[in-house]
Amino acid sequence: MNHLLIHSIIEEVTDGIYRDYPILLEKYGERGKLKCKEDNEHHLKYLQTAARMNEEKYFVDYAHWLNGILTSRGMKTEHLVDNFQRLIIAFEKSDDDKTSRVFISMLEGAINSLSDEAIINE
Repeated sequence: MNHLLIHSIIEEVTDGIYRDYPILLEKYGERGKLKCKEDNEHHLKYLQTAARMNEEKYFVDYAHWLNGILTSRGMKTEHLVDNFQRLIIAFEKSDDDKTSRVFISMLEGAINSLSDEAIINE
């Protein structure tokens, strides 16, 4: 997946989050928006590594680790799931079908795992 497409996806996802949750800009400002972009860069790096290793569990484990950090800071699992769903939507529009399908599958696996864990922990 080329760098321009990755940058475009990160921008699309971040803009969508901040458009749909304007309170985030009020609460975290532009610094928060930059952090959101950095977080999405990390998501994509982990997806790329998991794809190269052909190991979905690597990405699922990352998602659970990250969720633990985010929830300890007051975020909710739903925020991470929402971010992953936005990535899926962006990848569905991509011309890089083979890579996108792999990434979508891994994101869906992470969402399902996070959702299962959230149900267990209720």
